[in-house]
Amino acid sequence: MREEKFSAQTDPLFVTQKPTILEIWNQIQRLQTDFALKQELTCYYTTPEWHAAKTVLDLGTGNGYYLKKIAAYFPNKIYRGVDISSELITIAEKETRGGNVSFSHCNLFDVTERYDFVLMRLLLQHLDDIQAVLDHVATLTNSGGSALIIDAHDALRFFHPDLHEFTKFFAAYAEHERKAGRDRHVAKRVEQALECNVAWRPGAMLQLLIPSTIPGNLNLFIRTYTLLVDLVEQTGELQYDFAAVKEAWRRWSERPDPYAQVGLNLIRINRV
Repeated sequence: MREEKFSAQTDPLFVTQKPTILEIWNQIQRLQTDFALKQELTCYYTTPEWHAAKTVLDLGTGNGYYLKKIAAYFPNKIYRGVDISSELITIAEKETRGGNVSFSHCNLFDVTERYDFVLMRLLLQHLDDIQAVLDHVATLTNSGGSALIIDAHDALRFFHPDLHEFTKFFAAYAEHERKAGRDRHVAKRVEQALECNVAWRPGAMLQLLIPSTIPGNLNLFIRTYTLLVDLVEQTGELQYDFAAVKEAWRRWSERPDPYAQVGLNLIRINRV
């Protein structure tokens, strides 16, 4: 039953066989890394389990851009990234020249090797059964190791001037995902899953606010959200007035004084 359930990507946003969707994800994953990575490093540097880890698994690695950036900061580890999208893994492999980083196209439930540290960045919001994922990840994580979950903290999203049209669109998208079982409130879902899982004990949680005032971030935010609207429209899953959203976003982006911020939750769990 579990194998059938996860035999294909559960979120229709990831139909990367479609060239337009593949290219959007290839760009979004780079942008999301570029505007957040330097602040995320705080969690890595302050985590003893990370420094002790020799082997790292990145589930939902996508095009591998994020994992290769992490490997550049911490080169004395062996990294493996896996993803269910063969098209994104092809991009990752083309841009990797051997060394200590490798990639595999596979379902996360087909991974059987054990690692010291497991990364799940912007993955769980796209899956409907977090309990099943954490159960399986426990079998992949060495005793004394850890997993790091990095996912959206939507409550910190903010725009100035107020961007009602986009906020309304994003709320509709989030509600659509929630009804499909993919609630974006990942931190709450992880907490609930851990109540039933004796293999893990909660570790530290860090909330990051990432503002557009960091040099370069405003442009990265504008490009990311432009692509997100295009992505949701491409799937055809959400019926919405996308033209109105795009026009409101364009006007906001061209203002002389726009400000935006996004939030992330970084949740570390430790293997018993």
